[in-house]
Amino acid sequence: MSPAEPREGGTVFVAISASGASTRSLEELLAHLPRLEAAAVVIILQRREALDAERLHAALRAAGGALTPVADGAPIEAGRVYLPDANLTVSVEGGRFRTRPAEGTAGHRGTIDSLLVSLARDQEGRVLAVALAGTDGEGTLGFKAVKEADGLALAEETDEVRADELGASDIPAALADAILPVDGLVGRIVSCVSHLADRPEAGGTEPGHPENAAGLAAIATTLRNRTGHDFHGYKAGTFLRRVQRRMQVVEAADIDAYIDILRTKPDEVQQLFNDLLIGVTRFFRDAGEFDRLEREIIPRLFAGKGRDDQVRIWVIGCSTGEEAYSLGILLREHMSGLDEVPQVQIFATDLDGRALASARVGRYADSIGRDLTPERLARWFVREGNTYCVVKELRELCIFSQHSIVRDAPFSRLDLVSCRNLLIYLDQELQSRIIPLFHFALRPGGALFLGNSENVSRHAHLFAPVEPHSRIFRRLETGSRVLPDFPFTAGVALTASPPSLPERARLSETALTRRAETFAERYAPAYVITDEAYNVLHFSGRTGRYIDPAGGAASLNLLQLVHRDLRLDLRMALARAGDEDRAVQLDGVRVGQNGGQLLIDVIVEPVRDGVGVPRNFFVLFKDGAALAAGEAAGTDTGQVAHTRRLETELRTTQERLQATNEELESTNEELKASNEEYQALNEELQSMNEELQTSKEELQSVNEELTTLNGELGHRVRELSRANSDLKNLMESTQIATLFLDNELRVANFTPAAVGLFHLVEPDVGRPIGHIKARVAYDELQDDVRRVLRTLATVDREIGDPETGARFMVRVLPYRSTDNYIAGAVVTFVDVTELRRGEARLRDREARYRALEAAAATVFRMSPDWGEMRQLEGRGFLADLRSPSADWMTAYIPPEDHPRVEAAIRRAVQGRSVFELEHRIRRADGSVGWTLSRAVPLLDEHGEIREWIGAASDITVRKADGRADGPAPGGTPGADRAGEQGSVKGNGRGGRGRH
Repeated sequence: MSPAEPREGGTVFVAISASGASTRSLEELLAHLPRLEAAAVVIILQRREALDAERLHAALRAAGGALTPVADGAPIEAGRVYLPDANLTVSVEGGRFRTRPAEGTAGHRGTIDSLLVSLARDQEGRVLAVALAGTDGEGTLGFKAVKEADGLALAEETDEVRADELGASDIPAALADAILPVDGLVGRIVSCVSHLADRPEAGGTEPGHPENAAGLAAIATTLRNRTGHDFHGYKAGTFLRRVQRRMQVVEAADIDAYIDILRTKPDEVQQLFNDLLIGVTRFFRDAGEFDRLEREIIPRLFAGKGRDDQVRIWVIGCSTGEEAYSLGILLREHMSGLDEVPQVQIFATDLDGRALASARVGRYADSIGRDLTPERLARWFVREGNTYCVVKELRELCIFSQHSIVRDAPFSRLDLVSCRNLLIYLDQELQSRIIPLFHFALRPGGALFLGNSENVSRHAHLFAPVEPHSRIFRRLETGSRVLPDFPFTAGVALTASPPSLPERARLSETALTRRAETFAERYAPAYVITDEAYNVLHFSGRTGRYIDPAGGAASLNLLQLVHRDLRLDLRMALARAGDEDRAVQLDGVRVGQNGGQLLIDVIVEPVRDGVGVPRNFFVLFKDGAALAAGEAAGTDTGQVAHTRRLETELRTTQERLQATNEELESTNEELKASNEEYQALNEELQSMNEELQTSKEELQSVNEELTTLNGELGHRVRELSRANSDLKNLMESTQIATLFLDNELRVANFTPAAVGLFHLVEPDVGRPIGHIKARVAYDELQDDVRRVLRTLATVDREIGDPETGARFMVRVLPYRSTDNYIAGAVVTFVDVTELRRGEARLRDREARYRALEAAAATVFRMSPDWGEMRQLEGRGFLADLRSPSADWMTAYIPPEDHPRVEAAIRRAVQGRSVFELEHRIRRADGSVGWTLSRAVPLLDEHGEIREWIGAASDITVRKADGRADGPAPGGTPGADRAGEQGSVKGNGRGGRGRH
């Protein structure tokens, strides 16, 4: 494939994580991935020692690439693919590799997280992390670090990922920006590398640029409308970096294109919101408060509780789990000194499912050493590479669940609620509604743990600090149980920042408007607002001259409060306004005032806020002119009699009307008494309703708790299923017959290979082993198992199959549970048939070799090139050689025979054939004699010569008897000609020389 073109900018780092035991996806990815000229690719494996390196090299060669080893201190170069050696922990500092020997057992060394965390620190946003299947939870911490540094994260899509609920998972895919099959990952990697390479250096992007400022404002508005959270006060630089990261993920060309994506894809709004969530947390944050918690609150939680009781703690906004584990450490340390330990549960919840995935893994960068004492770090964490993992007993104490404090029901019957640095993101109204929720969730005497910037000053009747200025509060008892107003909606307080000049102008304008309203209220006519029953909801100022309450029980009914001269007219006006649903105005109503009369205009107008909403009435009192005494009495003497008659009639009418009013008031009193009876009944019903509401809240809390437990159990079931699958494959792949017996010698389990040794079927689980016939001769099985259970010592024995002749090495050892309880025995059968046959063959060969050694005059061993004689048994013929020697030819061969012997050796070595030669030799007594030397090559599995084994026979006498003429042996020409008749036999077919 053609390489991806390099681009301007710094090097991009692509970290591909996978399992060395399963590299099919990795090989497929590398075979199709083009050469990335702008990126350095680092392959980091969980089980590096299990890697088939040749297959990986072949996959890269098919794509025209090659693997580069990792060396300590070596600079990282773009365009290369790096693969660290096994048993190394690799990190990056200053653009160079740093290596050190790996610690811990294979598969638990934190190699993936160590590299990713160091890359995130060293290279900031120019990192692309790719997680392939098979690494389980390793890599989750690294994914979190890369994303916090504005890098990108991709994961492989598998059947497990598609079927799993990632919100309750701990694998890296739960934090990935995109989950794709391998063929889709190739194109996305190339695209992401291009985006990251084009990214400007830090400081190269100006948030204050007009286009960026307008785009960020539009995005903040969209987030506020969709999520209810306002990010207008968010730091512009951080906001822009998070937006740019999401733009790279969705491949948006510019900020306007990304705004269109936000408006058309609701899921992207949630993804951006998750990226903007700030998880500011660490172990034992605010150490002084944790010391006070350890000293005063923790002992109180366990006081008077036995093993059947519970200690329940709720950590809200737990983020990546540091605070939950900090509380767990305090609890575990206190529990270690107790005789009876109650059941302890820590419910750790958060809105961000991706942070919970990291919390479930419980893996943290080595920087946590600054927040923990060396003793706690050694006791509660296991170092894996450059990371730390919480120990199992601490992890099992915490239950992590996705939960919204605003939307979901709270937990109940709690001893401690920790909600630190969450309330500061909520507005005052919502804070005021959440604090009673905590009071409802806590048991009497429970404690509330808040952040340094949070308090409960508005709810002093519910909580009190344990010490002045402390952020730990004690639950107070109230006369009646406080029922929270639940559920409710949330708002987010804007981050405090220095206001700009336009903002100050707006604030001044608001203050001026309020002042103007105060002036208008002072000079406006008096008015009141009532409900449908004419009960006053609101008074304006200066209503005193119109109010003249009637005697009797206190009431806010307007008709009981208004001046008696206005009651009849006002009652009529209110009735007409209600019936006709329109404004009614009464002009010139006379009201007695300080011995005189005042004309008043009354306006009544019905008010309704919406359909189905109860109607209110607006009643306005407008002052008219005061009437003079003479004007009120009249001056026309001719009309005096007529006026008096009219006054008499009017007085009579008023008396009748007064009587009617009194009857009406009497009737109202009776109705009021009935109403009080109904009100008492209503209060009883309301009390019952409150009890039912309390029961409902408790049921909601129990249901939420069950949901959380169900999620945690589901996670544990998936882990158990994966472990069972691993165990099943391990048992099948080893081909070792294994029996698992309980303490009563009943079959608890067996491997498939055991069926070949015993007549076992699946229903035999639970049957005594004595009832099952064996295919091998092993009558001592039950005695051996009983001995092991009694002594806890391992028993080893070799048995055989009389029918097939197979031999088995049997080992019986105790079965120990995780808590060191002896729960039975394990019997393994290892097939050693071939081993025993090989030993027999070896013994035969040794016997033949010893016979040959005894028959031969001399036996010798030579190196593959005959440069060194390794051993020589002279047997009196030649001088013995006990240690290897390179000067053997000078010591044993006369100088004039050296060329001929060396030529014969070369022919034998080149042809890998049998060496055979008659030549002169310097004997043990110092004289020169004749020998027939024969040697055969021993080859290794690759066909290469490992060494030569040979024998030398004394033929001096034979050579003397067969001599035609010439002097005795000692270097004469006749002897030289006779010696030249020696030969090398290629593969045993060479001929012998004539004599």
